[in-house]
Amino acid sequence: MKKLLLSIISFAVCQTISGQQISQSNNRYRGNDALEKKQVTVISFDLNSKNCVWNLEDAELSKATYQAEYTTETDTLMAVERGSRTYYHQDRDVVSIIGSENVQELISYDMPETWLRFPMHVGDSVCGYFNGTGKYCDKLFMRRFGTYKTKADAIGKMVLPDGDTLRNVTRLHTERYVGTVMAPIDTMEFRIPAFTVDSIIKHLSADTIQFREDVYRWYAEGYRYPVLEAMTLSRGKEKLTEEMFYCPPEIQEQLVLDEENKQTRARLTGRNTRSGDSGPADGDKDRKGGPDGFAYNIRQDEGAKTVTVSYSSEQPVKVTALLANSQGYVYHRASKSDGSAISLSYGNLRPGQYILHINIGSEKYAEKFNVK
Repeated sequence: MKKLLLSIISFAVCQTISGQQISQSNNRYRGNDALEKKQVTVISFDLNSKNCVWNLEDAELSKATYQAEYTTETDTLMAVERGSRTYYHQDRDVVSIIGSENVQELISYDMPETWLRFPMHVGDSVCGYFNGTGKYCDKLFMRRFGTYKTKADAIGKMVLPDGDTLRNVTRLHTERYVGTVMAPIDTMEFRIPAFTVDSIIKHLSADTIQFREDVYRWYAEGYRYPVLEAMTLSRGKEKLTEEMFYCPPEIQEQLVLDEENKQTRARLTGRNTRSGDSGPADGDKDRKGGPDGFAYNIRQDEGAKTVTVSYSSEQPVKVTALLANSQGYVYHRASKSDGSAISLSYGNLRPGQYILHINIGSEKYAEKFNVK
């Protein structure tokens, strides 16, 4: 407990060390966004790994998906997922948790928790205290309080379940010590005592029901929301629960009007994707690049309404092709690793300009073509 109090007192010191990774324009939550997530199990996955390579190739993904949806009303953003609602207040520099709700409890925070701060560099941390009151099962008064510290504690690369690799992935680790007190509602009818920082420290030092929550979020450059999230709940040395959820990058690439991240992804491909760039319609010619002597050729067959990627490599590689519109919505996707060509049909698409994305490991390419 003495170490806990020293940790609480030291929360006042937060430092900045390195370059920007998480920004307001690219990572702020947005109303009307919707994501699909899958629960994932990875044997021997070290949440606190310091080698900065997070490997999901052996991950077991659940077949079922669940939706995470974001809506806004006045100055409040609401996130709904897995039967719970979390309420956030967002301004230019900070995203704060101001409330939460599920079938059992409803909490409103008069001392909110800072969930994100912009910008966040590797080595940055934000810390403080939170306190909220509400109802439990409509029968009990409940107070939830504690300390938190969120730190961008590592940067590295993530190997995805399909073998692709994301670089410049920043891990945020939130560490909370949480206390809860309850009382019959009728005993709190006339006055709910105010809580201060001193009150929180005092109650965390006592024999209050107390838990430790650890939340991990992996942010990849060019994607608005975490690609991977994990949560653990412990009491003392006993770990009570551990959950991990995966939000595939291609799902986030379908977000509407996410221009900032679209431009970031285009920059990371190392190719200019302006409308004047060359594409399949300019002729069948090899585009070389990437590891192990990789080269590819794009052919558009307007009669069959297909676009085909032929490729060669000195070493075995896995190639993934995605057919998308200029807003990032993916219509078709296919992968090959046997050297055979990949053909994607566009017969059901409206006339206009589309983009063929070609991914080989961490290397990404993009070719524009027109549907007439």
